[in-house]
Amino acid sequence: MAWVHPDDESFSRRDLLSDTTIRELFTARLGLGVTSISSPEDHGVFHKLYFVSLSEAEGHSWSGRDVVLRVARKTFDRVKTENEMATLELLRDSGVPVPKVVFFSADPHNSLGYEYNCLEKIPYPSLAKIWQNLSPSQLDTVLDQLVDIFVKVFDVGRPGRYGGLALGGGAGPVVEEAMWQIPDIARYFHSSPYNLTTETFASLNPTGFYETWPDYVSAFLKSYHHIVSIHPAVSFLRDFLPRLQLLIDTLDKPQSTAEPWVQRLRTSEELRPRLYHTDFHFGNILADVNGTIKGIIDWEFARMGPPFSVRMSWIGNIVSDVRATWPDNPVAQNIGSTWSGEFHKRLAERAPQIAAIKERESDRDAVLGTKGNALQWIWVCLRSALEYGVRSDESVEGSKGSWVKVLERELQTLGL
Repeated sequence: MAWVHPDDESFSRRDLLSDTTIRELFTARLGLGVTSISSPEDHGVFHKLYFVSLSEAEGHSWSGRDVVLRVARKTFDRVKTENEMATLELLRDSGVPVPKVVFFSADPHNSLGYEYNCLEKIPYPSLAKIWQNLSPSQLDTVLDQLVDIFVKVFDVGRPGRYGGLALGGGAGPVVEEAMWQIPDIARYFHSSPYNLTTETFASLNPTGFYETWPDYVSAFLKSYHHIVSIHPAVSFLRDFLPRLQLLIDTLDKPQSTAEPWVQRLRTSEELRPRLYHTDFHFGNILADVNGTIKGIIDWEFARMGPPFSVRMSWIGNIVSDVRATWPDNPVAQNIGSTWSGEFHKRLAERAPQIAAIKERESDRDAVLGTKGNALQWIWVCLRSALEYGVRSDESVEGSKGSWVKVLERELQTLGL
């Protein structure tokens, strides 16, 4: 998940755009006037939202419609906006209920000074707000619909590469919340006492798309190696740099000379990337009062990633969120204890081939094997150590020993 600084949270509370600016934007982009503008209390942390009602104009496809203007906080130049817009178009073409894109700009230097997108407004509340009003049979229907939607999404973007999606189809640069975003770079690299002013988004993050999972992991490890080598706050990891470089070299060898475990991970059918939402829960599912799903929103960090990832599990994410958000609600706890099994049962009945593939792909131990699992642990451990360490989080001192222990153990597993 993304780290959010208090300054980031304040973005959506700022009065970014005047009504005049918004009216001029819609006149320029759609040739339509605006009859009303409002801004909701709940924005999230990556966008400022404006609800806009458009004027009537005979023959215009957006005449009299309601839309959502989302003004993006500066985090990733271009790639996050382009990834989400490409994802929405691909999903709509596959019959998945997502908002239609009205227009967007991924240019951070446009006339507004911010990237933005305008989507159709789906006029229904989130399931998070209404699920407790649904009857048992209506909740059962929600689960049924989730199975159907999962089947539609299962092969979207395939065959694909690890990373994001590009406009017009194809692979796009990787987009992950845990990457070093523009404000983070200014705070934790450019600023005193570090003054690492030559560091850029490209020097601190992977910026491409990747054919295989080992290639994908290697790209992150290269960024982590660089950060450990330059940033004093994570100097406690520097003894690992020679072995980390050996690991990167191992992952980057041509297939003909690569170690057998790397060769297997590169060619495994169970490691072909799939599209996943990354933040799938009731709050991002819009439905009517009967529980009919009308839209799924917030695809900004959707990506093509490893099928074994726990964040790939639609039903797993929902169950975890419901349990955590409503711990004292008996219906929520029933959802938590029964929905996962029921989801997979219905999936097997409705789409047995997909269910069988999903079961194989989700078995991380079988897919990765001992050395692949060690590689995954090294990646996750380094990411955590850098996220906390570079930010000088108060928990760092107490966690250093655990991080070092995990890295030592898993590098030894790899013979490094």
